[in-house]
Amino acid sequence: MALRKMGDVIILLPGIMGSVLQLDGKDVWAPSPGAVMKGLWTLGGSVKALKLSEDPWQKDDLGDGVTAPRLVPDLHGIPGVWGGIDGYTRVSEYIKSKFDVVPGKTFIEFAYDWRRDNRVAARKLAGVAAEALQEQRKVNAEAKLILIGHSMGGLVARWFLEMMDGWRDTRVLITFGTPYRGSLDSLNYLANGFVKRVGPLKLLDLSELVRSLTSIYQLLPIYPCIREEAGGELVRPADSARVASLVAAQVAKPESEEAKRHLARAYAAEHEFHRAIEKAVKSREKEFPYVIRPIIGVTQPTLQLGTVEPGRLRMDTKYPGEEFAGDGTVPQISASPIELDDRVNETAVYLPEGHGSLQNAPSSLTQILGQLSTLKRDARFKEVGNGLALTVDDIFSVGEEIMVNVTADIPYLDLKARVVDNATGKRVGKVVKLAGDGEVNFTAELPPLPAGDYRLQVAPWGDSAGLAEPVHGLFHVASDTEPSQ
Repeated sequence: MALRKMGDVIILLPGIMGSVLQLDGKDVWAPSPGAVMKGLWTLGGSVKALKLSEDPWQKDDLGDGVTAPRLVPDLHGIPGVWGGIDGYTRVSEYIKSKFDVVPGKTFIEFAYDWRRDNRVAARKLAGVAAEALQEQRKVNAEAKLILIGHSMGGLVARWFLEMMDGWRDTRVLITFGTPYRGSLDSLNYLANGFVKRVGPLKLLDLSELVRSLTSIYQLLPIYPCIREEAGGELVRPADSARVASLVAAQVAKPESEEAKRHLARAYAAEHEFHRAIEKAVKSREKEFPYVIRPIIGVTQPTLQLGTVEPGRLRMDTKYPGEEFAGDGTVPQISASPIELDDRVNETAVYLPEGHGSLQNAPSSLTQILGQLSTLKRDARFKEVGNGLALTVDDIFSVGEEIMVNVTADIPYLDLKARVVDNATGKRVGKVVKLAGDGEVNFTAELPPLPAGDYRLQVAPWGDSAGLAEPVHGLFHVASDTEPSQ
């Protein structure tokens, strides 16, 4: 099949942890299937080297020798921290297989230091975009930018578009699960810390590392989702001194000044980053100079509320008076820009898919094809079919059964689960039928698996085929004797 003509410049922006990081020219963050947990198990220099001591956003280079040369192509992500991301190879190869793009020139995989303030990455994006457009306009004077952002990559694009006049040169922004209004996962890690276990053994404690990353604060929710006491009024994280104290309490000797610093970072993330973008949008003479197409994950259990309790922040997947979920990481309400509130259903695409796999879902790839070509848009990409809400832990130990729980939008479905080894792409074990409760709840207990990274798919079959969209999840099986690097 002939490639479709592409006169613009396409830039793919990954989410947090989606770029390789090097220290003095040597890879320190370049996880691949089976290698993520190997480095984390020993808490080696790779992880410790990523901690930020300071991050003035006006500086392009911190002088710490860390650079971001390329995207991480395969399954990556620390299990439990922003989810395992299903890689960018599939979406990248799809674009190159459908359009006559030139890698590095008219199709750019934009790597950036995801630890830092997103304004730094946006400034780098501006330089890369300007250079690419200058060259492409020698061939096509009307060339513009097409930005495709997954998760936090969409926030990087937004700062560039709205605060650096990038909208003047941009045709469309497509985002997959971008937390325009933040995600409670980041709040959970900051307030409750991040300690991961495999069976009785503590695998790692990354609380200090996560708390040092400026980007995590810019992923905090900017809407009221915190109760400082049971039954109390909802407040924003940036206004909650009690949440800031919980974050500060994770250091050995918590001090009030430490709490103030955390509160100041949360306030800056909301008002100097998110609200600045919102203000810029309102001040523009032309309301919508570029097209925004948010692709939003729905039906997956997603954190929505935090309640301050002694020594912890209790998280809940229910928001008071509302029944909405999300993609498992980003709440549905957060996955579209504020200025689209009055017409989000005219612009958004809803998929019953998880955050980590959203950018690679077949319907998402087809949506890219439709948006970037002259083909007639199919209505099915603007409406969500019946969904499956998947709950599966992101890490198991060798010898442990894999428990799968699914809630469907409609009852009496026939569902099957299959597991694929991410390293080989081959199915592992038998396809397993889920047991139903006669209504909308389904469960399965999959046999133990060897250590490795796996992709789980749950889909309707038989007479139920086509009645609901398949859903995917990622998980890791870790041995209590995992090898060191």
